[in-house]
Amino acid sequence: MRNLYLTYAEKTQLYLIIFACFSIALSTAFMSISMGLFVIAWVLSDNFNEKFQKIKSHPAAVVSIIFFCLYGVGMLYSSASWEMRLSWWLKYHKLLYIPLIISVLYQEKYRSLALKAFLAGMIMVLVISYLKWLGVVPHKDIGQGYFVFKGRIAHNIFMAFTMYLTLHFAVKSAGMKRWIWISVSLLAILNILFLVNGRSGQVIMVILLIWFSWETWGWRSLRWLTALVVAIVAIYSLTNAMPNSRLMDIKQEVLSHKPNQAPTSSGLRLEFYSNAMSLIKENPFIGGGTGSFENDYRLLAETQKTLSTYVPNPHNEFLLTGQELGIVGLVCLIAFFVVPWVLTYRLDSAEEDVDYYGYALRGLILTIVVGSLFNSLLLDSGEGKFYCVLAGVFMSAYRSSTNSSIRNSL
Repeated sequence: MRNLYLTYAEKTQLYLIIFACFSIALSTAFMSISMGLFVIAWVLSDNFNEKFQKIKSHPAAVVSIIFFCLYGVGMLYSSASWEMRLSWWLKYHKLLYIPLIISVLYQEKYRSLALKAFLAGMIMVLVISYLKWLGVVPHKDIGQGYFVFKGRIAHNIFMAFTMYLTLHFAVKSAGMKRWIWISVSLLAILNILFLVNGRSGQVIMVILLIWFSWETWGWRSLRWLTALVVAIVAIYSLTNAMPNSRLMDIKQEVLSHKPNQAPTSSGLRLEFYSNAMSLIKENPFIGGGTGSFENDYRLLAETQKTLSTYVPNPHNEFLLTGQELGIVGLVCLIAFFVVPWVLTYRLDSAEEDVDYYGYALRGLILTIVVGSLFNSLLLDSGEGKFYCVLAGVFMSAYRSSTNSSIRNSL
């Protein structure tokens, strides 16, 4: 009876991971529920010795735990209230999803299903977005384009990564399957550029296209990138029915921004970045503590001519981490990205004929790193869980010698 119970609990947690990957495309509530249930199933499924052994032998899992604990230490010297400190620390609980998923996801069958579930959810979103544009599905225009379940920022970030994955599938496929993946990729590109005006995702899309081309074709990619730029400019010039791209407005917004007049989005961000740098200089080594940014920024803004005094975060994960945890935190944040990147070149050989997890993880890391230059993505609920859940899925393909022996004994 006990064995039957443990088997059921183990299967349940795996299917919850798969559903969590699908729910990335949905409202954040679905992700929160699925991952909450996953944690409960993880606890009930026992086998803690094996789980902790897998976590200890996985470098990226260890870095994730250290990073989370560092935010816990940051509470001890923060200027924020204890309620704010604890609330801010718990926002980063998603970092623990990485080691938890790695500790249980060791079968290729479920890892593949998780990836397919994410793609299924995003393709569904892509179809609904176009149906909104065509008027088939009702849409309320609030100036952000034809997004679906997420706002324009998250929509375009997730869609850019989806484009990257489908391009790789197109390269690895043949015949009709290749043309299907190419069509999905092109629809995703047009969706990002013209139907939803999230600039972070547009920038990420360009970076991912460049990286994909370089990884796939090397120097030969230059001609493909040139052709792509010409095609995008031509489509943009000839199409009047599409919403205007906010990406083209950045320069004008920066030039026209005045602290004591009407703000612009890009101008405000530059103001946030400048003030965040000032705060970092006050406590460069260990920072101001977990949850201190809002209070410290308000005190700084009151002494300057700034339009915004209430700024909960600087819209830049690196600056936020530097302000809260100082150089120590920045080193840990960089390690949080660099360690998995190094491991990506050890994922492809984990399973025969399965070589896309390394590609996928590199694209995911690029997505979150570039996006974190313009947003506090690890802090944000939807975007942070998007990274941590998928990173856990992809990095579960890594096999240390210890993990391999554990797996063989199962």
